[in-house]
Amino acid sequence: MLKRKFLLVLLMTLPMLSLAACGRNNSAPEQRLSDLDVQIRDVQETESSPADLLSVHFINVGEGDAILVVQGDYAMLVDGGSPEMGAVIVSYIRNHNIEQLNYVIATHPFADHIGGLPDILRQFSTQNILLPMVYHDTPAYNSFLVAVENSGADVAVPFAGHTFSLGDAVITILSPSGEDEWDNRANYSIVMRIEFGLTSFLLMGDAMREVEGNLLDSVAMLSSDVLKVARHGASSATTSSFLDAVNPSIAIISAGEDNSFLSQEVLRRLGNMGVHIFRTDLNGSIVVTSDGTTLGVVVER
Repeated sequence: MLKRKFLLVLLMTLPMLSLAACGRNNSAPEQRLSDLDVQIRDVQETESSPADLLSVHFINVGEGDAILVVQGDYAMLVDGGSPEMGAVIVSYIRNHNIEQLNYVIATHPFADHIGGLPDILRQFSTQNILLPMVYHDTPAYNSFLVAVENSGADVAVPFAGHTFSLGDAVITILSPSGEDEWDNRANYSIVMRIEFGLTSFLLMGDAMREVEGNLLDSVAMLSSDVLKVARHGASSATTSSFLDAVNPSIAIISAGEDNSFLSQEVLRRLGNMGVHIFRTDLNGSIVVTSDGTTLGVVVER
């Protein structure tokens, strides 16, 4: 019954999709960063993003993803970790004096990405919720869908080419497309690229090498300064050819201690490219800030 209601809600919201479709391009990649301002301090006390800055918080939620994006007075949460991490994320957001979320994005229906979102939706006023057109009959996802229905937020399903703004930051959806058919639900991950001035962030969700291949064959702009590595650093993603196209200066891996996904081969690929690697299992929560030209990194440890 819940699955049927979920599909009906999605189909009803599709005509109201407020995201703008735009053409994608392969403009010249940005200049590669060489030096970074890296600071170690309590990220819970990091100031909210001033109007002229973008801050992207990779919250330490163990084995999972939770990414808070703040630009001035605007805030977006991408994924919410596992169910037991909901209270941790609520506390983190409140510590940054955020009272409303403009967007909550569930990249895909796995529990380590959406499990904590019901707590967030119950605690914060949310304007928009974006989720992929794929269902997963699990207690965690069904709980999330109930929270979505009760949130009062506008619900939409974004596809490749749609774009929207978060303050002065522009977010472009790169995947999935409306024609995708995957056996693994992880490949329906909402993949997005955030542009702020001359800086850029690529958030991959759990998309695997098959999605990377599609992106390489597309006209999507992939070159990005910061790459949120897919699938917690697993060998099923982050191929050499994809890394060559993205050419990141910073790689963020959201992973738990004793991570069962993290691949030494992926770490070698990143290291061989001279990428600055930050990991939540080693560094705790990680905040990357941009003034539109340069990037800074604050780590918890």
